[in-house]
Amino acid sequence: MSHSFFRALKFALQDFWRNFWLSIVTITVLVLALLSVNILISLNAISATVVSTIKDKVDVSVFFKAEIPQATVDNFQEKIRQLPEVKETIFIAKDQALQSFREKHKDDPAIMDALAEVEKNPLLDALIIKAKNTDDYKKILTVLSLSENQDIIKYQNYTDHERIINRVANISDKVTKFSLVLTIIFAVIAILIVFNAIRVTIYTHREEIAVMRLVGASNSFIRAPYIVESFLYSIFAVLIAIVILYGIFSAAGPYLGDFLETYNFSLIDYYQDNFFMIFCSQLAAVVALNVISSGIAVGKYLKT
Repeated sequence: MSHSFFRALKFALQDFWRNFWLSIVTITVLVLALLSVNILISLNAISATVVSTIKDKVDVSVFFKAEIPQATVDNFQEKIRQLPEVKETIFIAKDQALQSFREKHKDDPAIMDALAEVEKNPLLDALIIKAKNTDDYKKILTVLSLSENQDIIKYQNYTDHERIINRVANISDKVTKFSLVLTIIFAVIAILIVFNAIRVTIYTHREEIAVMRLVGASNSFIRAPYIVESFLYSIFAVLIAIVILYGIFSAAGPYLGDFLETYNFSLIDYYQDNFFMIFCSQLAAVVALNVISSGIAVGKYLKT
């Protein structure tokens, strides 16, 4: 068994180097297919992170009238918290808000002087409301608009991120579809090239194969070197794709760094955390496609 394997490996390596340029073309197309797949994976990961971060930043800020008693504010907060659409509520007292404001603008003399001239705290008690889902804000806003609630609310601020989320989702969807089409095109081309590469290799060894068939060699024995050769194509393609991909990440790092850091995301970290899942699945897929295409190519010749 081991002797047959090493024999198949020896013939596969010989054919690989004998048809070097054909092997390079085959591997190149496989690499392009793998890169398009990884571009698709990267864009999906980035878009999912961006959308998730934007959704986390969506909230409704309610500011209460200055004369409203604290007990009334507490009752309002409890009523809002009981809504099934509400994820959490955060109360910020006006004194706490003023302290945070002073800390944030401590290096701005103009603002600090303006605050010194104001005798009373100009800020209001506020309640930040976060919904479980972005669609739930419509229900929350409807509740806030009730007259009984408007009697204690001075004003409210709702930053509508829905347009941004939809825009990111639409761009991501379009890029995903484009990458998917590109991946399918490269995959089909790769299968055809592997098929033709094996057919060319078989043609160059047609006399040897004829002799092996005459002496009673089995089809699996004849087929083995070409299956191994297609496996070699897959291994080299995945390794080269990994090197190119990490090179792209390193080169694009300075340009994407600031953007991705805003969302606490790193492509290199993402790939390192999911390295085996991503590349082992890709290797398995490429091997399967190549083995099937080479198997078909050899099978067609053995039937003739």
